[in-house]
Formats: sequence, C-alpha cells, structure tokens
Amino acid sequence: MPNQYTPQKRTIGELLSLTNPPVVVPDWQRNFSWTSSEAQTFWIDLIDFSNKYPNQNITDQEYFLGSVVIVDNNTSHLLLDGQQRLATAGILLSIIRDYLARYNRDAATRITTRYLTDFDDASDQKIFKLTLNVYDRDFYRREVLEERTADYVAPDPQMLSHKLIREVRESFDLHFRNKYQELNNPLEAHTWALRILQVLVNHISVVAVISTDEDNASNVFETLNDRGIGLSTPDLLRNFLLRRAPDEEREEIVTLWGTIFDIDEEVKIDVFLRHYWLSRAGDVKTRSLYREVKSFIQTNNESSLFFTRNLTDNAEVYKNLLTAQVEDELSSKYLKDIKELGANLLYPSLLSAIATYETDEFSSVCKNLIVLFVRYSVIGRLENSPLETFCYNLARDIRNGLSVADLIIRVNEKMPTNDQFRNQFSQTSITRRDSVRYILREIELSKRRTQELEVAPPSRVQVEHIYPQTPLAAERLANHNSLINRIGNLTLLDRRLNAAIKNGNFLAKKPSYQQSELIITNELANYNEWTLAIIEARQLEMAETALSIWRID
Repeated sequence: MPNQYTPQKRTIGELLSLTNPPVVVPDWQRNFSWTSSEAQTFWIDLIDFSNKYPNQNITDQEYFLGSVVIVDNNTSHLLLDGQQRLATAGILLSIIRDYLARYNRDAATRITTRYLTDFDDASDQKIFKLTLNVYDRDFYRREVLEERTADYVAPDPQMLSHKLIREVRESFDLHFRNKYQELNNPLEAHTWALRILQVLVNHISVVAVISTDEDNASNVFETLNDRGIGLSTPDLLRNFLLRRAPDEEREEIVTLWGTIFDIDEEVKIDVFLRHYWLSRAGDVKTRSLYREVKSFIQTNNESSLFFTRNLTDNAEVYKNLLTAQVEDELSSKYLKDIKELGANLLYPSLLSAIATYETDEFSSVCKNLIVLFVRYSVIGRLENSPLETFCYNLARDIRNGLSVADLIIRVNEKMPTNDQFRNQFSQTSITRRDSVRYILREIELSKRRTQELEVAPPSRVQVEHIYPQTPLAAERLANHNSLINRIGNLTLLDRRLNAAIKNGNFLAKKPSYQQSELIITNELANYNEWTLAIIEARQLEMAETALSIWRID
C-alpha cells in the first residue's frame, strides 16, 4: 500500500527557507487568530529555551513546537494546520530583520531572502515564503514581509485578524525595544538579536505531516481535531465545503466566509456555528458538531454554496440578536435582558424564532423564554443540562413548524410552578452580579407608577449589599456567608452614594437610602434596624412581586 503521508522533522528555518514550492495557507483556512497573549507565550518559551542552553550549549538541542499538516500539490505546499505558529514565527523574523538592519543591513537582507521573500529572475516575480489566506494575504505581506524602508507605508487593518497581526508584531517589537534600551550598546544588541534568530530558525522544530493527496491530508487534519489538537470546527467545515464545491462556486464561498468572519468582533464564530446547527438539528454536543454537519450535508447532498449562503444570512441575524439590533423596541429590550442574564442557551431558539414568527410573536417568545430561564436557572438553580436539551430541541421544532401557542404550552410545562417559584425566590441567594442587577431592576420597574421605564446603566447604578460584605467584627452575624447574597439583602444604589457609604452598617447607610430616587432603595429608610428576620420578610415580599413579573403566560 503506497504511503499517503510522510512525517518529517523540520526546523522553522527549514520549513520557511527550504520548502519548495513555498508554503500557502488555503483560502478555506481560518484567518490569523493569535492574540498578543499567545505571542507572549511563544516568546517566553523561546527565551526560556535559549536561557536553558546558553552560548554553544544549544548546538544539539531542539524545542518541539508541535505538528503541522501540509499538502504538496506541486504548485504549492498547502498548510492545513500550523499557520498560527508559522505566521507568528514570520512576524518575529520581520522584527529581527528590522532591528538587525540598524547595525548591519546585509544581515537584514539575508533574513528577508532566506525566510520571508525572495525574487525569481525567471518569472520576474517576488516569491513569498509564507502566504496566508485570501483575507489576510495582502495585509500580512505589507505589514510583515515587506521591508520597512524610508518610503514604507503601513496598511490599514480592515478585519479583526489584521488587528491581531499588528498587535502581535507590536508585542514582539516592544520586547526588542526594551532589550536594546537595556543593553544600550549597538554591538551587544546586534549579537543578542542574532542569538534570537539562531534559536528561532535552527532550534525550534515541528513534525511536518506531508501528503500529496489533499483529501487524505484533510482526513489527517480532521483526525487531529478529533484527538483534541485544537483545530476549530469552522476551519474543518470551510475546508469540507470548499473541497466538495465545483470550481465555479469556490470564489463566492470564500467571499461569504469572509462575511461570516467579519462578525468575529461581536460573535465567537465557533459559538455561532454551534447555535446555528442546534437551531436546525436540536441537541448536539460540541465535540461531534463537525461530524454531524458533515454527515447531514453528505446524506442530503446539500450544495456547499447553498449551505454557505444560509450560514452567512444567519450569521448576521445572530449578531443582531446578541447586540439587540432589531427594529421592535420591546424585542430589543428582551434581547438586552437575555444578554445581561447570560442566558446563552436561549440563542438557538431565538435564531429559529426570528426566522419563523412575526414581530409580535417573536417578542412573546422572548418574554416566555426569559421567564423560563429566570424561574428555572436564576432562581430555581436547577440542573442546567435538561434545560439545554429542552431549549435546543425547541429551536429545531420551531424550524419544523411549531406554533407560538404550542411553544408557550411547552415552556409553561417546563417551568417551576408558582408555589415552587415563590418558595425558591424567598430563600435564594444570587452571586452573579448582572443577574442580581436584572432582578432588582425589574422589581424596581414594577413598582413605578409613571411612564419612566429606564434604570441608569451599571456605570451609574450599582448593586449594593445592605448588610455589608465586610462588616466590622462586632457587627458580623453568625450566618454571614449565607446572608450577604440573599436577594432580600440587596438593592440598587447610585454609584456616588454607594462610594460614600462603602461598608458602613445599616444606620450609617440610611441617609443615603433616603436620598435614592429608586423606590426599592428609598423604602429601606422605613426600617430602623437590619436583621435576618427583616431580610427574610423583605425577600418574601419581593417573591410575591416576582410572581407578577415572571408569570406563566
């Protein structure tokens, strides 16, 4: 049986300088995604390794950086896995080049021609040692590969990945700038930079899994993902869709994926993709998501282009849900509440509902799902897995024609009863600050008789513990830990007033409560002491109010 792939040990320098034809990241691969945090880890590992083997002790030593997957198709070496590490190495090489140029321009030129770019006289063209995907290609060439001559003009970042490339480069530049200032000697600094170059290109190695069969290499790519190497579902899916698409459709698919990745600043693509599929197929675990989607597309022979178009449309809708950018004011308010509550498990149902129902029906669905989440999770603190399964299957059934009336019946059946909710509310504690603020704000709004239906944002109105989190020793109650986060012991308070009272006792805080424009806080001025019995009575009263706010429809 012929060898379908060959593992080869390569140093970073060999991979960039000797690989012929050069290394190219396929257009279906993800954009550059490493942050300055990952770059910092890369840098620290390199420096620690260098320090471990000073001077010539490093001669026979290697630092293993992991594996890469490459397809040799005679035209280029397609990089299926490893682009983040290799692109980051390229960024560091560009910094080394720029700093070496301060002392020896020839040394900088050698770095460029050996590891970054070269020139082919036969074709009269530049050869780029590493080419990123279509979204990052031009920016990476101008920001990283191009030499910083006197007439250099930096490119404008257009995508999140461009900003990340620049941030990583700036983080490496800061390390060099600080070291050069510390040494304060051109020759010593130049020698230090040459040492960093030596370690990077000669002593950091990878195992390159090289194949001449793209389908087989893609299987290796998918197998690595199954075994937890960290490849993302969007990468795998884009790879699969493009490989099976006719040539005439690939350009549009690449463009559409660019649109999907444009939402990345607001939305995590992996999360969106999972929620999108949950809204179509019901409950599916993250680890099997790619296999589920791939199997569906193959079984139903769904067009790669059709699937990508649908995915792109839903990506924009999903972003609007997360940012509450919908035309209906009431729906927008509910979406803000869902985000504040951290009710992420509701988004697949919302994605299905906004595509299926009329505006007023969608608003009703939002309201009922919030009531369910508050009763079940925030107050009831019940096991989350059954609720996830319920909501994900609800999302699928909405797509399959579930009416709003039947949806509400299902939601009502899943909720804790009024008696259960009242009892749970009267006893519960909540530690998640945004959830507390939501609960208290809704109770405040229910008490108002005017049309004023806004409470100032967290920057102005904060959650306040009435019995303080850090009381004086003489005032500390025996049941302190179970008491401080009881809903009955919490209120909202203007930030200015909150800063003034800090951790004082109840009587010290009372004047500030009297000044508050919030009804639930101003009512505290009616008390002359603050005891466990008062907290419990106040929380029971709040429980009755809660029944009217988060009521079963």
